[in-house]
Amino acid sequence: MKTALSFLAGNIALIVLAWDPSGAAAQGKPATPGDAPGFAYAAPAFIKELDTRFPAQPPVPPSPPRYGGVLHFPATVRAFDPTAGYRPELALVWDTLTEWEATWYFPEVQRTPVIRKTLATSWEMVDPSTWIFKLRQGVKFHNRPPVNGREMTAEDVKYSYELLKDKAQYSTRAALVKAIQVVDKYTVKFELSMPDPKFYLNVVDSLSPVIVPREAVEAPGGLAENPIGTGAFMLKEFAPGEGALLVRNPNYYLKDKDGRQLPYVDAVRLYFTKDPATDTALFRTRQLDVMRVSTLDVLYALMKTVPEMQLYRVPSFGWGDYGVSMALDKAPYGDVRVRQALSMAINRDVVGEVINRGDAALYGPFPWALAGYTKRADYTSANLGPNYEYNAKKAKELLAAAGYPNGFDMELEWAEFQGWTFNEFVQLVARFFGDVGVRVKLKQLETSTWIAKAAGVQPFSHTLAAFSPIGAGPSFMDWVYLRYHSSFPRTINREGISDPKLDDLLTTWRLDPGEKRPAIQRAIWDHLRKNVYRITTIVPPHYRIAQAYVHAGANPYCWFPGYCSYEAKTAWMTEKAPSRKFEKFAQ
Repeated sequence: MKTALSFLAGNIALIVLAWDPSGAAAQGKPATPGDAPGFAYAAPAFIKELDTRFPAQPPVPPSPPRYGGVLHFPATVRAFDPTAGYRPELALVWDTLTEWEATWYFPEVQRTPVIRKTLATSWEMVDPSTWIFKLRQGVKFHNRPPVNGREMTAEDVKYSYELLKDKAQYSTRAALVKAIQVVDKYTVKFELSMPDPKFYLNVVDSLSPVIVPREAVEAPGGLAENPIGTGAFMLKEFAPGEGALLVRNPNYYLKDKDGRQLPYVDAVRLYFTKDPATDTALFRTRQLDVMRVSTLDVLYALMKTVPEMQLYRVPSFGWGDYGVSMALDKAPYGDVRVRQALSMAINRDVVGEVINRGDAALYGPFPWALAGYTKRADYTSANLGPNYEYNAKKAKELLAAAGYPNGFDMELEWAEFQGWTFNEFVQLVARFFGDVGVRVKLKQLETSTWIAKAAGVQPFSHTLAAFSPIGAGPSFMDWVYLRYHSSFPRTINREGISDPKLDDLLTTWRLDPGEKRPAIQRAIWDHLRKNVYRITTIVPPHYRIAQAYVHAGANPYCWFPGYCSYEAKTAWMTEKAPSRKFEKFAQ
């Protein structure tokens, strides 16, 4: 059958983007095909094929689901201990109060964020600074010593939040929590450090503190040796450097819409893969069932060799963008003219073509929807303003006005990180900056060091290539207020942004009962795009692929295993799935 895939191979329309620092582009005019030798290609025929074959709202699979099977997917976790560091796969073992609904039997979640009630069944705002959460009764921790299947209660919620709220990976979700009171066995009261009428949105997903039992934390070896939670799966075997085997929790409390107990699969086998090439090789041989791919190129190559696979392709709300953070407390980055110049020096169209062959959207200070742009056709440079449009000539003028007519020296730190192509990105940025006189020294970091700097745990010298700090679902508090207000530490406000006018706008937004909030959010957007405290460029869509024998839910707010889709909780496999054992990891 001749499809657009085969058409692409022989007849792809090539879009040549000029690199022309002395010509039209340098003077602020858009580059045009033929101006100079190009280095990037787009695949419009293939993108159109994806739009046709894989609609943004995927079809609901047949029912009823089938029980059994062992699900395989790659993982980034290296230790099952939520106190040591957040990893999305931990959500299979430990639950949070609530999470984002993403199951295949609720198609409405493709259009509207829906909260899945996990450990909490309801919440009430007493006042914007006081919230009461009711807990699900009868939830049991895994039946393993030293916890032995006892019931989870309000004391566990209080203990877990107090244990984890100061950890970098959970700090944004717990930043507003001043104190937690146990009202009764199944009720907790959150006292906030400042009013937040949308606080309930900030506890959704596993970036908020997971609920752990004190006995397991205080036992020898802590949670690493006693990985006990309330989750859908229990850790059976951990093979350092290789992977982990999780088995179904027979006492899991969640059920599907028809009352069937979750999860459906018998076990989950996680593979600690080291690079995308390994992932794709394992997927081709059906040793991986569900995975993310980072670029259109990888997706195209896989679709040629695994044509029957399923694809969930969804535009990103804001997760996974490409940007540059600057040390604002160091010269010259404290000067708004320098920041504007660096932003103008970048041709975002070229970035989108090189990083993902044009399948990407422009990205600004925070998610477009939070600024009131609800149509993707509005995701334009015109709505971002001149600081986000390529204009090398104006960039040089701004640098000269700031006292740097001959540019300056910059160190740009970066690292390899699964799901991103930062190597290509920093090479592009270095060349763009070089065209306006900024001499860039690239410094590759160990991934663990880069993560610490991106999380604000360690400072970066000058600039850092990283994605924007992420938020929970559609919460403006989490995406914007916490990330830009000067009262929060670097673990939340990565760049150390301190702007009294911005603080006033954010505080006005927080105190408003709701009627004026949309207008205030747009004003904050305008202020941030003018001041460019963080340089942002593009955000690709997210590609999640699955073997034809797997049915796994997802939603637009979930883009890697565990963040909020927790695919293994509700995934099921048909009778065509490979027969696999799960007595040991290595089987």
